Amino acid sequence: MIAKYFNYGKAKSGALEYLLNDRILDNTARVIKGNSSHTQAIINSISRKRKYSSGVLAFEEKNISEERKFRIMREFEEMTFPGLDQDQYNILWVEHTDKNRLELNFVIPRIELTTGKAYNPHWHQKDQKKLLLFQDIINSKNNFTNPFAANKQQ
Repeated sequence: MIAKYFNYGKAKSGALEYLLNDRILDNTARVIKGNSSHTQAIINSISRKRKYSSGVLAFEEKNISEERKFRIMREFEEMTFPGLDQDQYNILWVEHTDKNRLELNFVIPRIELTTGKAYNPHWHQKDQKKLLLFQDIINSKNNFTNPFAANKQQ
């Protein structure tokens, strides 16, 4: 598994348009947690320059059980929102299978919901090591392919 944040988040609907485009009709995308309309409404309500963060957990393994997917998503949320209750943040999870692999894509409005204050779930300079450690732990616990293994280097 590779865990990655994208360097976008200014447009009001860029990530959602990408995640929920024609892949929905092709049955290669589906919302697996959250509500896309609710997430879009939150993003639209944010007046700051950076409105959301998005990224992906990409797996080489194709047959991952629903239970395991939801456990990994829960662990990602626990790492991303330490100390916050579920009513304090919003996250949308969209599964893609169109690239011959499993991708769990996420969109996070950059706001703490109960206060309306800005919330940045991933500051690259500070949080990149934490994200890589999360990736290593998930790969090790689940016997997933390690993207940094010597046989994967090109």
